[in-house]
Amino acid sequence: MDNFYPLKKVADIYGDPNLKFEIQDLESAGQIPASRKYRSGAIFRKGWPVNLLPKIGEQVGYFKKFEKSTSVCVFTTKGGVLKSTLALNLARTAALHGQRVCVVGLDIQGDVTTSLGYDTESDDSGNLDELIQKLDQTKGLCDYFSGEATLDEVIVQLGMPNLFIIPETPELVALNDSLNNINRREFWLKERVIDPLKEHFDLVIMDCSPNWNKLTTNALVASDALISPLECKINNFRNFRVFSHFLKEFKDEMRLDFESIFVPTKYSTNKKLSNDILNWYYQNVTGCTTVGIKESVSAEEAMALNLSIAEHAAGKPIAKDTVELFKQIHQAISNYHVRKSEQNQLPGHQARVFGGLGQANFGNLSNRF
Repeated sequence: MDNFYPLKKVADIYGDPNLKFEIQDLESAGQIPASRKYRSGAIFRKGWPVNLLPKIGEQVGYFKKFEKSTSVCVFTTKGGVLKSTLALNLARTAALHGQRVCVVGLDIQGDVTTSLGYDTESDDSGNLDELIQKLDQTKGLCDYFSGEATLDEVIVQLGMPNLFIIPETPELVALNDSLNNINRREFWLKERVIDPLKEHFDLVIMDCSPNWNKLTTNALVASDALISPLECKINNFRNFRVFSHFLKEFKDEMRLDFESIFVPTKYSTNKKLSNDILNWYYQNVTGCTTVGIKESVSAEEAMALNLSIAEHAAGKPIAKDTVELFKQIHQAISNYHVRKSEQNQLPGHQARVFGGLGQANFGNLSNRF
């Protein structure tokens, strides 16, 4: 059954309790869907199911569509730092604002696929044969690479009408190795997957493995922006120094100009070392947001429920922090697009023509999205 959101919670999700008056006016004017009665315990309330929230978000939200379709890579070379949490929250935030969003899972662990709720029906009580059949029916990027599936056949719709995913499958390991055997191996994902997706989606999010492998290199090449979590613990503090060095070298060598956005994560205001590391990031890391995702039970609960923090903990301090975080991320990406527009792509630039990308490779992608 659909989760329903009452007026106050909807206003909190979009970052301002006072929005409830604007939402009421829009509802009265017929500019957004009408609220519905739903049962909450022993009483009836009025609210909106989650599939109708994007219509409201388009009108009153803060995460508006960018000037052009945007690809974002979520990556850092350390696990357990809320990378997939950031990817989930970015995906649901944009979708709740009416953007068409496609998440591309590139981590063999499949965290973002699970957290977005794709395989919630696979549990220990299921029949093994049925589970194997379901897994075999799940198509991924490796199937597309090998020609066994079209691009539209590997895209799966999630819990909102405008939220989709290309799920992670175990065959990603084989795909990573297979990229060695093709020409322009660093550009396969950009030319064959991300650029075609950007024709149909407002935002494409790539959730990468913490290992800098060939798929990660492909994701960075295909990105307009990198979002990288900065865990406020000593091991990640040391890791960041190495990571930032190699990232700069990589961008210079590949002549890439994506926006780099760094987000502090897992910090605690009650721990001196955590605060010291957080302040060091603020003072020394270009592109660091001034708010992040702190250690919180609410954040873990939201992931377990396949929800964004703003949905699960609407009105709480951590949800307000998340709203401010994504406002800053939105502004950074918007500034990037302005800068790229001003550069005007150099005289004589022409759109790249991708050889071999016939209609047969796309199937019914244009019709679906």
